[in-house]
Amino acid sequence: MAKFGKKNKVSTKLEDYNICLLGESGIGKTTLMKEVCEDLFGGDGYMIFNCGKEDGVSCLKDASYEDIDSYKKFDAVTKDIIQNKETDYPELKVIVTDTLDQLFEIVEPEAVRRWNAENQGKKDFILAKTLNASWGGFGRGEEKVIEIILDRMWELKKVGVAFWSCGHVKTREILDPLTGQTYTTLSTNMMQKYFNGIKTKMHVVGVACIDREIIKESTGRKNVVTKKEITKNKVVSESRKIIFRDDDYGVDSKSRFANIVDEIPLDKDEFIKALKEAVLNAGGKPVKNKENIKASIPKEEKQPEEDAPFEEENSEIDDDIVEDDTELVEEVESDYPEDLIGVIRTMFKECSDPKIKAEVKGMIAEHGKLNNVPEIDLKKIYDVLK
Repeated sequence: MAKFGKKNKVSTKLEDYNICLLGESGIGKTTLMKEVCEDLFGGDGYMIFNCGKEDGVSCLKDASYEDIDSYKKFDAVTKDIIQNKETDYPELKVIVTDTLDQLFEIVEPEAVRRWNAENQGKKDFILAKTLNASWGGFGRGEEKVIEIILDRMWELKKVGVAFWSCGHVKTREILDPLTGQTYTTLSTNMMQKYFNGIKTKMHVVGVACIDREIIKESTGRKNVVTKKEITKNKVVSESRKIIFRDDDYGVDSKSRFANIVDEIPLDKDEFIKALKEAVLNAGGKPVKNKENIKASIPKEEKQPEEDAPFEEENSEIDDDIVEDDTELVEEVESDYPEDLIGVIRTMFKECSDPKIKAEVKGMIAEHGKLNNVPEIDLKKIYDVLK
């Protein structure tokens, strides 16, 4: 009898994964994707699909692209790639759809056309003119659009071409299914049903956004009615970043890699590094970065070498030293919370003093990001915020 079951090996090739980058218009999504693909796969290793009314490649020198203004063009280009991959597209590894919302828009008429083609000639059949009128309504038209795109994605995957994509964002009110309460999140601007249909097939969804520090500044005037001081909001600093994980669910990001970093600067090298480290960690090859070097050192190596002579000379004295030292450590650590990073994040958000926030940012910048800050410096940051 045949024995079924396989053991998966995590690929270290980024072209084996589907990756999506959402972000505000003009933040640099298409530029980043072009730079990343050229760095990883070369000029012939990727192709940007300039979908619908998008024109994201017009300012990108030497970008490899194709205008996809209709489903007919999308169908023709993707079929040609699938049928002639080995001969005409031997280096092609990734298609970058720019943008997802435009791709869905150009596929909708095809879903309606297929419905009409399948049912034309049936008794009392009325041609559908809209998506909602096709496939029996009740959202089944949207499901057909998703099916058409996913089927083509898998056909491309079978010939070795991954599906990467860009998309726009907007703020949404999300209903929590457990508590019944709503919360605001930065998510895709397309129909949520469409996005969920694609998101479940993505290995990584990053959200590019602008992190602004805003303070209230006095205008030196008072309201003539309330007599209260009039203030205005002022942006004192801003930076572009990509978020892969957000414990507060403020952004609609996702990753199937458990060890991917929470966020990075919007930068080509940082993006590649984050993906490669996530893949290597998932494959059982931990990356020796600042966060896990300490954890990877065996216990016996963590002990100072000078402790050994004390054990040989007088074990009772050594026991006293160890006990006293342990008490001292516990006494010092009791002044600080266990989850220093989490507490610092909360304290920083609640801090209203721009000088203190600027000082803390400077302390973190020395190590690149908060997760890289050693414990001794985390305590210093905690003291400053406290």
